[in-house]
Amino acid sequence: MSFKFRIVNTAIMSIFLSLFMTFYVTWINLGFTEQFINLWFKAWLMAFPAAFIGVLLLAPMVQKLTLRLLAYENKSSPCR
Repeated sequence: MSFKFRIVNTAIMSIFLSLFMTFYVTWINLGFTEQFINLWFKAWLMAFPAAFIGVLLLAPMVQKLTLRLLAYENKSSPCR
């Protein structure tokens, strides 16, 4: 996987994840108020950089863990 692919993939994943999570948490905390969009956007602006760095740093570890879990599952599974 190229570095360029990893950066673009990380950016897309973190944008969608942070948009969804900040929307949900803002809605849970405040409901749909007049200022919902402004507050949601403000929350997203603060969450996106953290999500980007988090995905960039954690994705390789999560991928390795997933490979290990699935390899273990396939070896122990009676259905092949």
